[in-house]
Amino acid sequence: PHPSSKGASTHITHFYRALRKYEPRSALLSIAGTPDAVPEFPRDYFAFESEEPNYLRRGMQFSHWLRQFIGQQPDLRLGHFRDVWGGMAILEFPHIRPVFEVNGFPSIELPYRYPQVAPETLRKLRELEDYCLRGAAQLVTPSETIKKHILSRGIRGKEITVIPNGAEPAPDHPRQEGLPEQYFIYQGALQPWQGVDILLKALRYLDDLAHIPLLICSAHKAKLSRKLHKLAEKMGLEERIIWRYQVAKPELQQLMQHALFSLAPLTECSRNLEQGCSPLKIFESMACGTPVVASDLPVVREIISPEQDGLLFRPGRPADLARAMRILTEYPEQRNTLGSNARNTILTKFTWKQQEKKLLQVYQSHITESLAV
Repeated sequence: PHPSSKGASTHITHFYRALRKYEPRSALLSIAGTPDAVPEFPRDYFAFESEEPNYLRRGMQFSHWLRQFIGQQPDLRLGHFRDVWGGMAILEFPHIRPVFEVNGFPSIELPYRYPQVAPETLRKLRELEDYCLRGAAQLVTPSETIKKHILSRGIRGKEITVIPNGAEPAPDHPRQEGLPEQYFIYQGALQPWQGVDILLKALRYLDDLAHIPLLICSAHKAKLSRKLHKLAEKMGLEERIIWRYQVAKPELQQLMQHALFSLAPLTECSRNLEQGCSPLKIFESMACGTPVVASDLPVVREIISPEQDGLLFRPGRPADLARAMRILTEYPEQRNTLGSNARNTILTKFTWKQQEKKLLQVYQSHITESLAV
């Protein structure tokens, strides 16, 4: 969905900005986002409205809708898609140069959301993924880990450009009233691979720091956090957690800036290890000068240099996470150094302007030349 409070929506905004620099006559199409969110490019934006609850049927509906839209636009030259549903539609039109931005694979992610999904469904999804990977003229991905996965599937002879996520250094915000002087923060989605349950378990090792609450800024609506609420209640932690939902970007920056540190307790699972990701929450925290305590995974080491601009812990180990949290709580000088270094890392390597420029170069060096032939 776009626009929304999720990281993918932020990514879409910045990559579409690069597309418009390449060709101002462009259109942005997605599933309709949050009702009160205003798209940055309102005249270019076309929203697909659907009440269909079934993920697969909704995806097919989106693909059909996109196919109809493209059929009415004979002058389209370039199709940049982010999923197999968009890819199936775009690849039906041979005059359109297809660019596949590979952020993930439904065949890997879907079992975490729907544990009862049939193996045959996953096989068909994988076939669709391979069809889009092979049919695209250019592949773009935010992570070296995802690139390795693409290559492991036998996708050869294609240019694969890695363009990580990014962030923009935030202006200074005043401390929000009503919050305690000190707090930890987790911001982002709540799927199992995010490891929020590991974070809750780590709090039990920090009973002497019970006066420092954990602020959870969920990218989802409140109803999707019920399982974690029940887990916190069962563990006797409900009084140590402050919940916020779908927080707007300026307020989120404000909350991160004044946190002791942020947390990214990603789990060791196929979604994070085999497929890969590029966690936006890490970039945004670093851009605020707020150090990150994150799982020691290859996708994280693509962003954080351990002990230089963040702290890493063994994934899935609540005690190890608690140890890292205690270190940054009790040693403010180290915390400040890591935060300052993290902000500098964003400025030198990971601003959105830098990432937009990389995508623009992909269009100019690979796409324009091909279209001219």
